[in-house]
Amino acid sequence: MKHSAESHSSSVTDHPETDAKDEQKQVPENFQEQLAYAWEYIGGVYGTILTILPVITYIVVNALTSMWPAIWASIGTAVLVGIFQLLRKEKLAAAFIGLGTVLITSGVAVFVGEAKGYYLLGNWITVGIGSILLLSVLVRRPLIGQVWAAANFQGTFWRRDRKSKFYYDLATLLWSMLSFSRFAVERWLYNMDETTWLGIARLVMGWPLTFFAVMTSIWAVRKVDGRRKLYDPNYKDPKQKEESGERDSADVGTAKSRGE
Repeated sequence: MKHSAESHSSSVTDHPETDAKDEQKQVPENFQEQLAYAWEYIGGVYGTILTILPVITYIVVNALTSMWPAIWASIGTAVLVGIFQLLRKEKLAAAFIGLGTVLITSGVAVFVGEAKGYYLLGNWITVGIGSILLLSVLVRRPLIGQVWAAANFQGTFWRRDRKSKFYYDLATLLWSMLSFSRFAVERWLYNMDETTWLGIARLVMGWPLTFFAVMTSIWAVRKVDGRRKLYDPNYKDPKQKEESGERDSADVGTAKSRGE
């Protein structure tokens, strides 16, 4: 019996990946916490500023001078941002992704031979994302639902529940429509050679629209989670799971104290 109790104890403590798999990410219930959750999701004040600094630098320097000074200023800003991130002991990926993005967009501007080319790749990436999202809805696999369910081990019950799928359809369609809206506005400004306004539109329609889309996704997830409790046969209430885990731990402790 002692061996059995110790084996049970090791099965609980030696496999944290199993516990992690069983855990479901809980979206905040009240609106204020949801706002904080969405803001943190897109990077918060710190992440947002670091992300847009190279773009702001490019917009300002290009408006005051020309393309080449703007490119070098943007690259220099991205390098400084990367160094700052490394000094804060952030992951190397976070530092290099920003610099790599600026180098690629600057390379496109040089290839096109015009300052507005700096925004060309991002514009096409935006419409590509919007197309993928729209296609996922058309094939009845809304991407927001697919990603959230996969990331949080929620299974596929929502595909069989019409209302749950409808909520994920709405959230995915919103992301898609916002992407197409950004593409349309930026493409129009690109064709009008309004380089400065193109950069401003990139900033104004970037994080604010993303924040709004994230809030809508939170709404959809909350709705689906509410239905999951009723329609998913595999659903286990997190509180019940926690209480069950506490009882198992108590049983193991009792068995050990008795020398079983």
